[in-house]
Amino acid sequence: MLKTKLSVLAFATSALFLSQATFAKDADSKFIDESSYAVGVLMGKNIEGVIESQKDIFSYDQDRILAGVQDTIKKTGKLTDEDLQKQLQALDNYLQEKEAAIKAEKDKTTIEEGNKFRANYEKQDGVKKSASGLLYKIEKAGEGNSPKAEDIVKVHYKGTLTDGTVFDSSYDRGEPIEFQLNQLIPAWIEAIPMLKKGGKMEIVVPPQLGYGDRQAGKIPANATLKFEIELLDFKPASK
Repeated sequence: MLKTKLSVLAFATSALFLSQATFAKDADSKFIDESSYAVGVLMGKNIEGVIESQKDIFSYDQDRILAGVQDTIKKTGKLTDEDLQKQLQALDNYLQEKEAAIKAEKDKTTIEEGNKFRANYEKQDGVKKSASGLLYKIEKAGEGNSPKAEDIVKVHYKGTLTDGTVFDSSYDRGEPIEFQLNQLIPAWIEAIPMLKKGGKMEIVVPPQLGYGDRQAGKIPANATLKFEIELLDFKPASK
């Protein structure tokens, strides 16, 4: 994580030193001055990016950062290459531990909120619970046959988090979307065959039937999800 960001700084620094000889031979003082400052700004922006990206878990001493840059340029650095790698590895380990602790706390909160949401939703009229833990309420069954897992389904849908935040909606985009059913999350694979063409349902999805412990776009890890799904049509997948 840290090493990737620092590689950008290394590139900027190498550009500075590799270009010094050319400046000395061919450039006038004004060009040297402006170009040198521009390289400094470039390095500063990349350092700023590192600081900003880690501000919630680590507070850098900016004076010491500048001192390190100046000492390196003047070849008066106080760290050997071995010392440098050791310190950066220690920093990287520290940042990873802090990020893991923050993620664990967020996951705990998300799981607790999801458990509470599902418990309340299950009490609503018309809600049923499958053996897998899927909560569903069929508002309209539809007519005809039901799709199979291998079929292409055409649906309108809206997905929300437990706080009501919409993370995806074909309604908002103004057009339905087609998916091969067995390529979707487990909850959809289980739920949609409960409908027939024209059917509509609402489902509440525990994490293990959604995206599990991974984050997916606006969806946090271990999130409970709610979907409104309308099955407009379906057809066999092309062979």
